[in-house]
Amino acid sequence: MSIKKWIGIFIMIFAAATLSAAESLKIAVVDMARIFDDYYKTRIVQSQLEEQQSVYRTHVTAMNEEYNKLQEEYKVLLDAAQNITLKEAERQEKAAEASKKLAEVKQKERDINQYLTEKSRQFKELEDTKRTEITAEILGEVQRRATVDGYDIVLDYSGKTTSSLASVVFFKPNLDITDAVLEELNRGNNAVINQNKKD
Repeated sequence: MSIKKWIGIFIMIFAAATLSAAESLKIAVVDMARIFDDYYKTRIVQSQLEEQQSVYRTHVTAMNEEYNKLQEEYKVLLDAAQNITLKEAERQEKAAEASKKLAEVKQKERDINQYLTEKSRQFKELEDTKRTEITAEILGEVQRRATVDGYDIVLDYSGKTTSSLASVVFFKPNLDITDAVLEELNRGNNAVINQNKKD
């Protein structure tokens, strides 16, 4: 038998073995983005983060009001320091007060920038931590479901490829375990879910 025939037979055997292995795999698909969005804990965390942002915004608004007030006071003092109708001693006094007020204005500006930088960092860290925790819980349930139902592979079809194409081109609806995973994750928490829908 020639080498070409041996190669042909080897390829046929390899292809058959590969096809057999593929047919024996039990595959499921899941929409991880939808699970993340519809998980009751995600909605609780989103509400908490929005409340935290509201606190930050309120504080920044108050700081900006103080900053604007200081600027107005500085302008009044500066105008007085340049008012030729006032005596020289009075103008010098106003100029000294204006200099002090300008220092307050600059300090308040630094305080605002520092607050914004610090709170932005803290918020990002908190958001990342919560996202990691929630994602771990979701993955845990997907893995549990896959183990219980005997799936060998679970594919996430919510993402896109680098060409902006669906990550999973086609699948039969009965392979989708999204609803089953969500039902288990949200078990006993319908009140939270319904409340968030109303909001």
